[in-house]
Amino acid sequence: MEVNAGTGLHPISCCYDSEEACMEALIAMKWRNGFVCPRCGYTQCTRLNSRRIPLFECGRCGHQASPLVDTIFERTHLPLLKWFHALELFLLPDGISAMRLSQVIRVTYKTAWFMLHKIRHTLGESDALELLSGDVKVNCDRYGGDPSRCNQFPHPNGLAVVAGCTVTEAGEPEQVKIHLISQKRGERIVHRHELVEFINRQVDIPTSIVQSPTLAFKLYIPLRRVVREAWDSLKSTYVALGPKYLQAYLNEYTGRRQLRRSGAEEETRLQKLLCLCMAIPAISYPKLIARQSNPPFPIAA
Repeated sequence: MEVNAGTGLHPISCCYDSEEACMEALIAMKWRNGFVCPRCGYTQCTRLNSRRIPLFECGRCGHQASPLVDTIFERTHLPLLKWFHALELFLLPDGISAMRLSQVIRVTYKTAWFMLHKIRHTLGESDALELLSGDVKVNCDRYGGDPSRCNQFPHPNGLAVVAGCTVTEAGEPEQVKIHLISQKRGERIVHRHELVEFINRQVDIPTSIVQSPTLAFKLYIPLRRVVREAWDSLKSTYVALGPKYLQAYLNEYTGRRQLRRSGAEEETRLQKLLCLCMAIPAISYPKLIARQSNPPFPIAA
């Protein structure tokens, strides 16, 4: 795929080069095995194309179903081409900031910020549904500064996290979860009950062998490297990340890492991300910014 010389970023995939192509792709993902009425389950329908977003009218009960309901694209006023381009840029090795995205796809900063947080929310919800299983390692760790430093000299702005992963036959981290424990900068430790809670919520215990610091008295070094890589990747793209949204950015990193680990081509990774976006309802703006004392600023990514 060629790089856009004007922006230095990848252009949108040629598979999705028009509004019609984007819409048909979403319809195919919405009803993979053919239309099913969400109200009565009937499988025959009439397609209505009188509006920008086509509706599918059930042949039995008359319910008109939109392919965008209960997806990240519900109620969007943006062209799907902008959404698809944003998703493709989101999959860049270190992601893309809201400021840069707003410039590339020509939307306001607030719109770009909300789009990216909707995608992060999708990855976070997907992560919650997929438990770690098999050979599982769990570390108490710190996000911020250098995790390889001795815990006696932590970074003053570091945050306590619990990281867990499955392990390949070669002994490398595969599926990874990094969960923020404390939202107070400088918090030094993860308490035992927080470690146990992570394991109970994020690990399929009956199918897993779990090794954690309380059992092994030794951190799993390859997993520590992933936490450091997350720190390096996020700080290279975002100027400043406060603790309020840090978990969303950690979900972004681990979700993108998982998509890239599959070894799939860029278009396939985009299709996988699109499938997630079609399967998980979007978060609303009021819910996203609830309890936020100040609105998002460009410096906060």
